[in-house]
Amino acid sequence: MHLFLVHQFPDFDNFVPVVIDLKKKTNLNFSIMNVFPVHDLKYYRLNQLLDSHDIELIDISEVNVKSKFINFFLKFTKIIPKMILERLNRLWYFLYHKFNFFEQDNLIYFIKKKKIKSINIDKSLPGTYKQIISSACKKTNIKINCYNLGIEMRRNIKINPNDFDLYDNAIVQDQNLIIEKSDTKSKKIIRVASSRYSLRWIKEVENVYKYKLKDYSQKLENRNLKILLVTRPFFTQKSWEKIYKKLKEIKNIDLRIKLKPRGQFKPLHIQDNIINEYNTSELINWADVVVSHSSSILVEAVIKFKRVLFLNFLFDLEKKKKINYIFEDTEVVEYMNSFEQLINRLKILRSNNDFEFLEKYQRSRTDFLQSNIDKDYFTESKDLNKELLQIYLN
Repeated sequence: MHLFLVHQFPDFDNFVPVVIDLKKKTNLNFSIMNVFPVHDLKYYRLNQLLDSHDIELIDISEVNVKSKFINFFLKFTKIIPKMILERLNRLWYFLYHKFNFFEQDNLIYFIKKKKIKSINIDKSLPGTYKQIISSACKKTNIKINCYNLGIEMRRNIKINPNDFDLYDNAIVQDQNLIIEKSDTKSKKIIRVASSRYSLRWIKEVENVYKYKLKDYSQKLENRNLKILLVTRPFFTQKSWEKIYKKLKEIKNIDLRIKLKPRGQFKPLHIQDNIINEYNTSELINWADVVVSHSSSILVEAVIKFKRVLFLNFLFDLEKKKKINYIFEDTEVVEYMNSFEQLINRLKILRSNNDFEFLEKYQRSRTDFLQSNIDKDYFTESKDLNKELLQIYLN
């Protein structure tokens, strides 16, 4: 069995299509374990896709007794008033950053018991786990693979091969990250396309969504303009509230706001933004326009032919240094340099009868996706990277 460890939704969201692709191509046994059980990942509804491909979602309580006690406590929180749980932010932060849900001896026993052949993590896994996992893998003579998940939105970002010293293989899901030269260490870095943004995955995952892209119509006749505002933790809540308030003043629109999940450590069942709403991908299916700052969700919006308004004025509003992004000098994203420009642009879009995209946009979109995801992006039947497959077949 090959085990993938996840700790928050963004890495779960990126690993699920990877694991399903590997399962389809190799027919080997794959499992996923959540090492931060404070977040019950069933709320994201991807479990049914894992079940359909016979991929097990393992509970961390199988690793040691300590985790069983934590799981019992988490179940108990279901009956504790939300108002009390909201005040325990220090506890949730401690459990994520400082508390180990398993130790080396527990993991070694689990590896042997389950006959695990490799452990796979993402680069942003909390450091408290990386040394434990690396040491346990060496002592049991199995591989540890590290994924650099998702698409880097900034330009000219470098990867230092030294960052992957603990691992047997490093898998980079980005076409633009610059891998610094190293005679030996860079050889174990494999660059692959992101499964999360592939056409085959977007088509498959839609089966579990309530808002489906196939049901969306660009025609605006007899309905409001649908706007999705997606926040970024890089900017303050005060700024996002101000933007939301300004957008609410526009007539004849339907507005929804989505908070980015990374960095929120409290249990999911008390996060109304998670359990009482649709997930971000579903809301992109629903929306006519996506309003946000730098986020990989903008890539998904481009894939799905959504208007993207980029809040460039937030840099000046919060007096932060501007950053260069991969969608600059393209037609796929419109830069908004002031509140007034944002409001005026939305009013113009609202007054249109449809959302037809010009040929210039179409060409730019094609170039953008082929440059930043995969040169063969529009080939749905493309095989997985052979080097990646060999990691698990050997």
